Amino acid sequence: MIETLVRAFPTRLHAAASEVVGSLPASDYEPAGDIATTYKRACPGLRLGSEQVSIPCRIYNPRPEQSLLQQLDDERSLVLSCIYSRHHDGFVRQEFVSRILASDDACIIPFVVQLLGEYVVEICADVERFVLERLPTRPNMVQGFATFLADNPCYAALTEQRATSYWSCYCRRQYPSRQSYPGLVALDALRTTA
Repeated sequence: MIETLVRAFPTRLHAAASEVVGSLPASDYEPAGDIATTYKRACPGLRLGSEQVSIPCRIYNPRPEQSLLQQLDDERSLVLSCIYSRHHDGFVRQEFVSRILASDDACIIPFVVQLLGEYVVEICADVERFVLERLPTRPNMVQGFATFLADNPCYAALTEQRATSYWSCYCRRQYPSRQSYPGLVALDALRTTA
């Protein structure tokens, strides 16, 4: 499990990720899948800058104790928050997503984009607010998202298809227009900014 989760981060964070993963509460299940290759339309993998990363679809570790969260430095806290943004429980995911959206570290980008193609509309709405309100004030992150989407066109297209599918199946009543669905609004805004 350690190696699987460490690969979700750029090399500069591998030591911190190894420490964090080693301190996580034990799980009966290994992390599930790789977001770029798990689905029918396989993508060649995700590039984050010059490096390949492999983000898990889901993790099943219990929520970490508050004492662990309090003893981590900023870098390790960010790594832990990214990992838990892939948690199988949507409430846990949403809690940790709010933490990663405060960061200016490019390592969060694939974790954030993945959320736009998932089914928890409340998390999509959180990301939409971030993209529309907070991201424009952070030019380095704007450029980071633009580069990530440009470097991973297959993955960007897959994310849009998945968001469209979730909107069509589950959210048409709440969001009658595809253009109003939070996941797609955020993805379109990221592309427009790019």
